[in-house]
Amino acid sequence: MEPGAPINLEHVARLARLDVEPADIGPLTEALTSILQYAQQLGALDLDNVEPLAHAADLDAVLAPDEVVDGLPMGTLEAMAPSMDGPFISVPKVLGGGSGA
Repeated sequence: MEPGAPINLEHVARLARLDVEPADIGPLTEALTSILQYAQQLGALDLDNVEPLAHAADLDAVLAPDEVVDGLPMGTLEAMAPSMDGPFISVPKVLGGGSGA
């Protein structure tokens, strides 16, 4: 993004498949512009001599070792599942079928 370049929020919303109300376009454009300007400031920093960091605190071995354990009993799983299809948990479809943007 060029400094000061206008943001076409309707285009961004269409790409992200978001339905934005006309009254929200102005405030969201301001917020997105502010976020992108801050990202540009961060991108301009000279980080060549900065060591990569995995965690802000100086911690060692914060993860437990991987161990193979038995799963939940089938009866417990069936009781927690929204519905079952044979031995499989059946959940509602969440993707696809939309008209698209």
